[in-house]
Amino acid sequence: MTTDDLGTRGFAQGTDRYERARPSYSHEVVEHLCAGAGIGPGTRVLDLAAGTGKLTRLLVERGASVSAVEPSAAMRETFARVVEGVPVYAGTAERIPAPAGAYDVVTVAQAFHWFEPGPALGEIARVLRPGGALAMVWNELDGSEEFIARLHRVAEWPILQLHDYRAELDGSDRFEPAERTQFRWRDALTCDQVVERCSTFSYVVAAMAAESRAELLSRVREFVGAHAEPIELAYLTDTYIARRRDFEPPQ
Repeated sequence: MTTDDLGTRGFAQGTDRYERARPSYSHEVVEHLCAGAGIGPGTRVLDLAAGTGKLTRLLVERGASVSAVEPSAAMRETFARVVEGVPVYAGTAERIPAPAGAYDVVTVAQAFHWFEPGPALGEIARVLRPGGALAMVWNELDGSEEFIARLHRVAEWPILQLHDYRAELDGSDRFEPAERTQFRWRDALTCDQVVERCSTFSYVVAAMAAESRAELLSRVREFVGAHAEPIELAYLTDTYIARRRDFEPPQ
């Protein structure tokens, strides 16, 4: 199964569980993104591959005028139910349903690794005004902590080193050199919440048969249940901000 298949199948089901279980973004991270990309009252923002709107609603709280694009119909359905007043459109990063120069900022949360970088960056640049910003963010469990490293082994999920996307961004002739900033934070959960969060990993949802999935989550529950609540998950959050170069985008 390819990475693209995992994304398509993994996010086409269980979207209510995804909405409940996946982490949001820390206040410090959101403040950094808003300050760096110039997001504030009235800023025209496109949240691309918005999922269930985890980042979208935080931008709305800061007064931005936000629209969303999401390829998964199931995700769009959940988004429309939980994020009031924000239009969400079917589309992909490689074909964004918006006119040239329509937005001041494009945000991408937890999603750029699913994109084809060249075509996606071309489209993102097209829909941004000159000098507009691309702001990207990822939450990743911090495998440098022993508890997280052990959880990864139990959940059969390799410890990931956050990829440095500056090569892709800086290699594009559409954007100025990107600024990368990292943040560490902790999320306190119950045992049930940790198990449910693990159940939303795309490889668990899409690549495993029901019996194998149940066995894996049972092992996760046994491991996590041996620890006192609240259980703190350590996260490393990666952010990138890059400004669109001044060029004439295709219509």
